[in-house]
Amino acid sequence: MQLIARISSGWTALKFIRVILGVLILSSSISEGHAGGIVLGTLFTLIALFTDGVCCAGGNCYTPVNRNNNQNKTDEIEYEELGTK
Repeated sequence: MQLIARISSGWTALKFIRVILGVLILSSSISEGHAGGIVLGTLFTLIALFTDGVCCAGGNCYTPVNRNNNQNKTDEIEYEELGTK
């Protein structure tokens, strides 16, 4: 059941375009009889169907902000002018 939910959710214009392009690669490869193209077309179509197509859409690579770090003090920096004429 999770597979059907994965396919039916997250349809955006880019996902629609990616699926269409994968199907076009697959159909042209089938009509020409190229085995490598069939494999690539199947791969592109399946990736387009089962992924959201955006990096970190599920929040898997999100790093939460550490709220306990209250070090808002800045160090004072002294500048020295070099090579004045």
